[in-house]
Amino acid sequence: MRREINAEELEFFYRATGEAIWHLQYVEEALCKFYIMCCVHFKCDGITRVNAEEMLAKVSKKTLGQLIGLLENTGRVHEVMLSDLKEFNSLRKWVVHNSMRENSEDLYTDQGRELFAHKMLNFTDMAISIHKGISDSLMNLVTTTGYATEEQIMKTAYSEINRRKGNA
Repeated sequence: MRREINAEELEFFYRATGEAIWHLQYVEEALCKFYIMCCVHFKCDGITRVNAEEMLAKVSKKTLGQLIGLLENTGRVHEVMLSDLKEFNSLRKWVVHNSMRENSEDLYTDQGRELFAHKMLNFTDMAISIHKGISDSLMNLVTTTGYATEEQIMKTAYSEINRRKGNA
């Protein structure tokens, strides 16, 4: 049955899309940091402790696909992680570039709306899972190589949270 999307469904659609994009940005940010730390540790792509911040600023402008390519070229990232990232990037292309073009008509049917919502929520779940995996890998790399302890990292993180809350 065809019908217009109602206000509640539209609000869900916009909220879910925004949440998906927000979590995508967390993945991209974590992936940039992971790439830089990986290169510092394994001495690749000319990235050192001295130029890491400068290189992070440059790498942060790259797309997710470009970041995946950089990581793949290091030869230091597990195939499972790369495979998950590539699958995520494929779904990202739909969310960011093609969802409206390919599936906007679906929003006029109950089944289409359900499938659309499922795909968007699946993307967000993937983003959260991938972000956690990247963060865990980054924490492992940083702590096992002696760059920092978990306590130091958490202290810095909580300090940043407090600063953002205005409790500096």
